[in-house]
Amino acid sequence: MTEPIPGAPAPSSPAPAATAGTTVVAAAREDRPAAGAHRIGRLFAATIAIGTMVVIVAVAVLLMMTPLYMHGALDRAGSAGFLGVSNEYADEVSDATVRELLLGPGTFVDPPLSDGRIDFYDAAEASHLRDARAVLDGLLVLAGLSIVVLTVGYVRSRRQPRYWRAMSAGAGVLAVAFLVIGALFLVAFDAAFTLFHEIFFPGGNWAFDFATQRLVQLYPIPFWEEVTTVLGIVTIAVSAVVCWLTRRRARRLEAGTAG
Repeated sequence: MTEPIPGAPAPSSPAPAATAGTTVVAAAREDRPAAGAHRIGRLFAATIAIGTMVVIVAVAVLLMMTPLYMHGALDRAGSAGFLGVSNEYADEVSDATVRELLLGPGTFVDPPLSDGRIDFYDAAEASHLRDARAVLDGLLVLAGLSIVVLTVGYVRSRRQPRYWRAMSAGAGVLAVAFLVIGALFLVAFDAAFTLFHEIFFPGGNWAFDFATQRLVQLYPIPFWEEVTTVLGIVTIAVSAVVCWLTRRRARRLEAGTAG
């Protein structure tokens, strides 16, 4: 046995330090996949939530554009009286306008009317309607993409509570957002209506002369006051139902009682 040399420093023990360092590095490597999976999970949830919101809004808007609702709303707003035509003719013009908004061609220069009239809208009104169609097309494209995302998510994750909780969160956020927006429209309709148009129609071609231009006679302010109210109610109601159903599904999956 070798005797230590007096005054010499004690030998170091590198093995424990090396072991500790290796352990830290290994733990960090193990955390990376977990952190990545967490980020992917959050992105998945956000995408599903946003997709849910977009689809609900698109469904509510399309419901408002059906003749079943539009004809009654035009009658209650007094559109035919403002135009000086019959209720049936006002309904016909509106139906032709909505068809062009949804199906094209989107020129709004020559709406197919029974009396052969080809100059119902002037150039400024037709221009605004083309802008409105672009906004509607954007919403419908987003809704289509959202349906694809929700379908893929359903196929891959329908047995996972996180999918249903993400849908529930999206519907809940949308309901709260429309409650706030609805309150704004109720207390300050003119300001909210103007803000909406300034956001979605920044070109400024949305102000018309009620005395001479037919677009605002066909769709006067009372029409939009009702439409925004009903749209808000429909959106909140659909969101509440979706939120409740998807949350219930998530809880059943977590409890292991889902079929």
